[in-house]
Order: sequence, then structure tokens, then C-alpha cells
Amino acid sequence: MIASVLRQLDFDPRTISFIEHDCARLLARLGKYRLGRGPGDASRSRQIHLGCGKRRVSGWLNCDVSDSECDIDLAAGKLPFPDGSVTVVVMQHVIEHLELRGQLIPLFRELHRVCTDDAVLWLSCPDLAKACAAYTADRGQALKDDRCRRWPEYSLDGAPVQQFINDLFQARGRHRNLFDLELLTWALGRAGFSTVERIEEGDLLAAHPEFPPRHDDEQSLYVRARKSR
Repeated sequence: MIASVLRQLDFDPRTISFIEHDCARLLARLGKYRLGRGPGDASRSRQIHLGCGKRRVSGWLNCDVSDSECDIDLAAGKLPFPDGSVTVVVMQHVIEHLELRGQLIPLFRELHRVCTDDAVLWLSCPDLAKACAAYTADRGQALKDDRCRRWPEYSLDGAPVQQFINDLFQARGRHRNLFDLELLTWALGRAGFSTVERIEEGDLLAAHPEFPPRHDDEQSLYVRARKSR
């Protein structure tokens, strides 16, 4: 309904997408974290998949801003779980969409609150260091080729290959930050996660093979974080 009205008013597709997303955020907050639209296994709330999108993983509570098993606006910095109740969290290519100080660090603090002392937090995001190195090496050609192998429909619409680096940084207005290991370690440390280590996607899949592979190590930073050493 909203999109139809906006199209009639000649708004561009990106603006329409942003407004739809903000409306979904509002509904997630008004809905007070609508639980229970997935299988009724309460133990799933100890394994949280945040920012799941369409990638629903069996045995996990799959959460996103809309149309998920638990609708949450992650930018609000509030999670509907008791203290020390969550044993593992997976967030793949989510944190780059949140503003660093006002949204992401508060979310990390909430994750620290809801996680058990031995919980594991698995994160991935575009790698700032890899993006900069790729531009210096070949203006981003290798990363663009990697994207096209994984997403055959991806196109720069005739723009020079350097535009891929802009896409990686901006995601057409969706990204707020890229991270290297030092910056992400600092942000997690501000929330109390004292152990942060670089890993590869294969480490996540070895621990949790139920997750579908993304094959995105070439452009992504993967880390594993814990509350204590």
C-alpha cells in the first residue's frame, strides 16, 4: 500500500525502500517483539539468528525487522530476552547497517546482557581492510568478479569497476559503517566482549553446519567473540 502510493508520487525506488524499512521498524517496536510465528520449541530462544532475512535456519530463533519468527528493530538497542539466557548468536552482514555509537554499541551491550558467560557471538560484515586493499590492487576488479560469481544478476550498469567499491561501502545507502578487525574489536570491547578473534566462514559452518554457506570470505570479515577469556 505504502509503496504503491509512493510510486504514484514518483519517488525513486531507493527512497521507497527506505520508507518501507522505516515503517517495518516502527511496526516491530509497536508489535513488542511478536514471538511464536515459527515452530514452538522454546529452547530455540537460546540460539538467536539476528537479521535472518529470508535465511531461516532450523533449530534457531530467526529474527529480523519484519516477517520473522521474532520481529525486532535492532537499531532500538533492546532485545526481548532475559539476562544470561542466550548461548549463541549469529549475525551475518547485519552490523554494517547500524550507526556505530547510537545503534550498534547499544545492541552489543544488550547482547552482552542476554548472553551466558560462555556464550559465543558469531559476526560477519564487509571487510574495510579488504575493500581498501582491493581498490589499491586492481580498483576492485577481483571483488567485483567474486560478487558476480555468487550473485550472477549483479551489475554495475556500465559504470567502471571502481563503482563496486562504492557499492560495497554504501550498499545504495544501506550501509552505515564498514569494519576492520581493530575497529570491530574496539566496538565489542565497549560492550564488554573481552575476546574477539578473526575466523573464516568455514569455522562458523563447522560449529553450526545448519547455516547455508555464503562463500564470501574474499570480501568479508568474520569474527568470534566471547564475554570472557
